[in-house]
Amino acid sequence: MAGAEGFVEADNAEAIITRIEHKSRKIESLLKQYKPVEALRTALEGTYAMTGDERCKSAHWIAVHRALMAIKDVDGMLSSLDPEYYDILMK
Repeated sequence: MAGAEGFVEADNAEAIITRIEHKSRKIESLLKQYKPVEALRTALEGTYAMTGDERCKSAHWIAVHRALMAIKDVDGMLSSLDPEYYDILMK
């Protein structure tokens, strides 16, 4: 029975990674349109950092990091970002 639970978790992790990959493509599109703050919001929405799977956390971090690195005005980004995302950024 424990093996079945692990299998379900692995399937769930694969589904999460697929969603993160889709989100990454959307982030890249927003960055090409010079919308880095919107790209960051997209990266932070439906955060997958809370999952226990390290692959999901890593894939999510890569997407968030990509959006963060495109932002030139960090102060402006923080002032335009909803406060609910501050906690996610800190994690």
